[in-house]
Amino acid sequence: MIERRRLFCSDSARVRGDDNVATAARVDVWILVELPCTWGREPMTDAALPPAVRETLERAEHEIPRSRVIFIRKRVEPPRECRVYLARSSPTPGVLPLDLPSIDEVATVPFAALAAEPFPAVERPLILICTHGQHDSCCGRRGYPLFDALRERPEIDLWQCSHIGGDRFAANALVLPWGIYYGPVEPREAEQLVTSVLRNEILLAAYRGRSSMSRPVQAAETFVRRATNIAGRDAFRLLRRETLVDGRIRIHLREAGGTLHEVTIEHFIESEDAYTTCSSRKSQPIRQFRLVQHAIH
Repeated sequence: MIERRRLFCSDSARVRGDDNVATAARVDVWILVELPCTWGREPMTDAALPPAVRETLERAEHEIPRSRVIFIRKRVEPPRECRVYLARSSPTPGVLPLDLPSIDEVATVPFAALAAEPFPAVERPLILICTHGQHDSCCGRRGYPLFDALRERPEIDLWQCSHIGGDRFAANALVLPWGIYYGPVEPREAEQLVTSVLRNEILLAAYRGRSSMSRPVQAAETFVRRATNIAGRDAFRLLRRETLVDGRIRIHLREAGGTLHEVTIEHFIESEDAYTTCSSRKSQPIRQFRLVQHAIH
């Protein structure tokens, strides 16, 4: 029997019409480390990291609640100076840039102590494009064209980045310090993405969610945005969340203008199992959120 060739995971997701709602990872503090070489599948173990640097970064992820290490680069080139960012998405967004003479100096950075201090307000938004093709083919084949479409924009601080999740939604973008996930984003949408970021707005068509929110809150906020077409980045504030006796989740969001949105959502499983990454060995069910009710008060 001849095995049918699988589509790339991002192509399959487009064919199925997968919803990208509430697919952002929950992260408050981001540790970005410039590493302009090939990363391998798992950079923390596969990339050419000095052992002391690896230990420092692993310890930082352990000590800083809801933190994540991401590797960044402009291109693959011989190592030189090393740029490091600490970015906080919650509760007060900010970015602390550090310029180090080499990657070895990352081992001397007191990440946990720095993360406990206030971060400066962002001067230029950071936009990271996942181009981690060694982790998933779709991240490379779709990420590089989007990066190239954005690279001439001086208003943003643009980097390639290692895996951030959601391979089937490639090309994926992450806007920091706010922790806003986008995907899929096509190269033709590059101008819209930059415009929305500079206007402090959400590009709703590609919006996957916000890392400072739990996934149920991401879902509720996205469903309200879809219903109202409200684009303001900070237009909603979470008031409370409750789990109902039937397992559904009710979330109350306050709009900046004072309007209260009461949103009831529920989990459901797509009827068709799917390969969610190009390297998946077996298909699996896709767990998603569905809007049950949206009331405005």
